[in-house]
Amino acid sequence: MYKITPNELSPDTKATMKTRIITSIILALLCLPCAFLGGWFYFALIFLVVAIATHEIVYVERKRRFSLFIYIFCFVVMFSLVYWVFIKNQVLQFRDSPQSYVFAIEKGFNTLSVSTIAIAVAAGVFFLVVLANDKFTIHDASYLFTMIVVVALGMQSLLFMRYYPYSKFAFGAADSTVDTTTPFFEYLHSAFLLIYLAVGVMINDIGAYFIGVLFGRNKVNPRISPKKTWEGFFGGILFSFLFSTGLALLVGYLGYPILPFLTPDKWYWIILLSLAMPIIGNLGDFTFSSVKRHYDIKDFGTLLKGHGGVLDRLDSALFAAIVIASLIIFINNGWDFFL
Repeated sequence: MYKITPNELSPDTKATMKTRIITSIILALLCLPCAFLGGWFYFALIFLVVAIATHEIVYVERKRRFSLFIYIFCFVVMFSLVYWVFIKNQVLQFRDSPQSYVFAIEKGFNTLSVSTIAIAVAAGVFFLVVLANDKFTIHDASYLFTMIVVVALGMQSLLFMRYYPYSKFAFGAADSTVDTTTPFFEYLHSAFLLIYLAVGVMINDIGAYFIGVLFGRNKVNPRISPKKTWEGFFGGILFSFLFSTGLALLVGYLGYPILPFLTPDKWYWIILLSLAMPIIGNLGDFTFSSVKRHYDIKDFGTLLKGHGGVLDRLDSALFAAIVIASLIIFINNGWDFFL
């Protein structure tokens, strides 16, 4: 019979826990105000995070450095992919209605979209450098191209999660009973979708970490992530699902649904999204862990003490944001893949 008994914590494990908790509190105090305020505050926060993440991607090699050209080019491609949808939407809105056009950040991230031209140029330049520079291998080109595209789409999805509800309630839902002119909506209600994502991802990480440390016995994949256990894996998913589902249903019952089509009577969509978040988040965690194992590094960076770098902290959130944003778009469009 399987007996559940807590593991004995070593002094190092206790110290790591304390450091992670302190860093998390500081991080929350810095980032939460920007998330709630939205607008240019959140825009600037993600802009900074994109820059740091790009630096971490390029500097994954500890024993050698890519050229300055590659370093700068990666930044250009990353920002082009992340903010392409914002620029395109603003230009189209101005072109279609120049007299009534009003600039609004919230109107710039109402869907996910990346520039195929930017992707083609990135692939072409990377592989041309492979031909011209024998120190830049096909492996380097493939790694940089893949990471930049995935992380860029993830960062764009994080922008979508904050601005889409505002756009949907204020500009898209004609039958909405939500008053979008109040500070409550602007600074809290419109941030519910981002909070929902954060709760789903963070509770999964926290639950998996503490359940794994206290009760973990059976390793998931020691080759990729030596410390992760099945107990932590399922514990994180369970806690994440319960907390995120509870949050979505609670705010819906109080009359402040996360989105117009995520109300308690549409509970099945909430169940789908709440279950997808931790599962996909774990996939992101394992994917980034495999990259770190390949390059024989512990973390992508050292900015966040106890957590590593920005990518170490956002690996789960980036993957979850991409999938949740995509599902939201499909649900809103009636699962019409051609819209």
